[in-house]
Amino acid sequence: MLFRAKPTKPVDGNFFPPEFKSFPYKEGDLLSSQGRTGKFSVSKVLKIDKVQLSRGHSISIQGQIFMATEDDFLLIVSCAYGESEFDSIDEAITAAQAGTWTIKIAHIPNRAPGAAQGQTLVGNAPIQESELSGYHVWKRAFDKGEAGVF
Repeated sequence: MLFRAKPTKPVDGNFFPPEFKSFPYKEGDLLSSQGRTGKFSVSKVLKIDKVQLSRGHSISIQGQIFMATEDDFLLIVSCAYGESEFDSIDEAITAAQAGTWTIKIAHIPNRAPGAAQGQTLVGNAPIQESELSGYHVWKRAFDKGEAGVF
């Protein structure tokens, strides 16, 4: 079981590395990356949560439990990830701007460095409440200590 508590004031400790505490994109940003097949995909940043972790509380990251040795925070970036379906970054940009990309996975909670890795900003689109259904399921489970992040 994971335990998470919010301190009374924001804390910037040294438990999490600096790359866990910043993210160069914002909610609604459309990102493109090139997959192993050479094709490009489009993904969308749905939510960026600043999660406070108090000393002695734990979090599951990639299936491993980490117990904080001091009060600190990290960013959890929730994204909808697209299918690798475009032959070029230009095709991905066109699809992102037209809203014609295919969602492969509707929601994945990730640490900031993982969510940013290999991504290029290709647009921005308002987030619709219907896009957040997977996020809400995960967030309820996370708040109960029943879910972690990648």
